[in-house]
Amino acid sequence: MAVTTTIAEKTLREMRLKVAGSSSLYAGRLRDVEDIGGRFGFSDLFMLDCDGDFPGAGSYQLGLEYIFEGYLLHYGQSRLIDHDDSDFSLLAGDYMYASGLATIAALKDATCIDALADLVQLCAYVNCESLDRSLAMNAWAITTIRLARHALGADVSFERLSDMVWRNGGRAQELTGLLDGLTRSQGLYGKDRLAEFNRMLNDMDSYFEAEA
Repeated sequence: MAVTTTIAEKTLREMRLKVAGSSSLYAGRLRDVEDIGGRFGFSDLFMLDCDGDFPGAGSYQLGLEYIFEGYLLHYGQSRLIDHDDSDFSLLAGDYMYASGLATIAALKDATCIDALADLVQLCAYVNCESLDRSLAMNAWAITTIRLARHALGADVSFERLSDMVWRNGGRAQELTGLLDGLTRSQGLYGKDRLAEFNRMLNDMDSYFEAEA
């Protein structure tokens, strides 16, 4: 049976070419292109909620995957780069974060930049304080859904998720409730789409299994 090519796989192939052409340091550490096949990323979740392509979608997808790759380099297992020491992982992760924010900045979307910067800050807090990793993954899903709606022109509330986590002392309930409300309001709770949504999140969470 043929394996479906995910949006993340296509985006990661594009990222791989960009990284290879821009940095000899990282080019020498790039994984084989076959290693990135068949896996989901937040670009897939973004397009699931958009329910179709639109002008500028590729830049949002690329920005999300760059920033998620930065998160993986800091706290999980990179899909693109072999990293075997903490100093290199930190440096490469910062490079990916910067590349992602620069990609979004080219869209002149200040709301998106602010939301993603808050997400990066929240993820750092969750990991530095050894909080439940589901906080970070829920924040990623919430931010992605919000940005998908925002990119399509909807009026979306962007309350800072980091403030929500600090206000609740690192407890997961408020983010869990917010994610549940978003998926219901966006119509993702149809049986087939909910299954796809959860399959994507489970796949992305697996990038951290070796770190557990």
